[in-house]
Amino acid sequence: MKNVALILSVLAAFLSPLILSCSDDNNFNPVYDLKTLSRVFEEFGSTTESRAVHMIHKKRPGHASVRKEQDTAPGFRGALSQESTSTKETYTYEYGNNAHLYWTKATGKDALGNTVATATQTLDGAGFPTRCMWYDGAGNFDYAYDDTYDKTLYLMTSTICYIDDPTDNPDARRDYEYSNVWNKDGIIVTQTAIEYDSSGIKTYEYKWRSTTLKNSLRGAGGEGQYEYYKRYEDGLLTYQEKVTFDSYGYPETLSVDNNGDGVYEETYHAETAKTVEGYLGSVIWIEDGTGDKKWKETFAYDEEGLLKTTKYYDMVDGEFVLDTIITDVWYKNPVNGPTGGIDVYFESDEAGAPIGEYETVDWTVTQKTRRYYSAPGEEIRRITDSLEKVRLQ
Repeated sequence: MKNVALILSVLAAFLSPLILSCSDDNNFNPVYDLKTLSRVFEEFGSTTESRAVHMIHKKRPGHASVRKEQDTAPGFRGALSQESTSTKETYTYEYGNNAHLYWTKATGKDALGNTVATATQTLDGAGFPTRCMWYDGAGNFDYAYDDTYDKTLYLMTSTICYIDDPTDNPDARRDYEYSNVWNKDGIIVTQTAIEYDSSGIKTYEYKWRSTTLKNSLRGAGGEGQYEYYKRYEDGLLTYQEKVTFDSYGYPETLSVDNNGDGVYEETYHAETAKTVEGYLGSVIWIEDGTGDKKWKETFAYDEEGLLKTTKYYDMVDGEFVLDTIITDVWYKNPVNGPTGGIDVYFESDEAGAPIGEYETVDWTVTQKTRRYYSAPGEEIRRITDSLEKVRLQ
């Protein structure tokens, strides 16, 4: 018996570290992110913005934005009184049994406690949204979204926004739609988008391709070029352009069709240069046939390699003259969650100070506040989220 006890004690001593090791492995590198418990919208002063909150209103100079959730009623901005000095709405969220980051019910109330919006969000078996339905305070249909996600990356891959109830209605009018392609690290590679008018007729479409794969945060946007961009009036193509890319993913040629007849009247080729780190340093567009240099873009990066500034130059009297500076400010996810960070960009001066509309973000584990300014120091809108850290894996 003594020998058996001795053997068992030795065996236990031998297995203990293995058991602890297995236990540690189960908790090794846990994955966390932040879910939204409530959201407060505040708007200061009057507004002339349209009712729908779009991402695509106009062709932007090379940047792409990433929308991550449908956490508020799209009609919020348009619901504001033009005479009011301020407006406040508070949204609270409920989470179902299989929910992790994404809610299943939402309720929006104004400052007097009146219900102004409600929503239901359907999740798939893995807890990712498939359809979100928004209603006004009287229960009338407002907007709807169909979403898809990469369930490994926890990133949205597509969304369709409807202005008609899509339930059993395959012809429901769409407001906009877009899709994102991410690389294995969660950096956006391409974004495809279409926007429609109130009749459901296409007005814009594009495919954007990143040229800053090494210089962007996970889950955020970036700088790039439009692989194609098309503009329509009354459903007819009126303008289009396309860009081809070299083996490095940098722009190579640009073709422009100014009237949408399918003939590209203008063609250009790109002369690119890299920084010492191997990032895209500059692009000069040269007109085919004449060899004239037309535009130039230059890029600067911070110490982490993230895009910091993009400068756009026009050719004037044989010299490149600075036209616009776009400054990027990157905000990292406080818990390094897979949904990633935020890229805020705005027109700035040489020092990086905004000269027009801009946004700031304050982001902690428990709260995220996004402030929107119409001009330096003039805050017009604030969105404050109450957050909770949740374990995903």
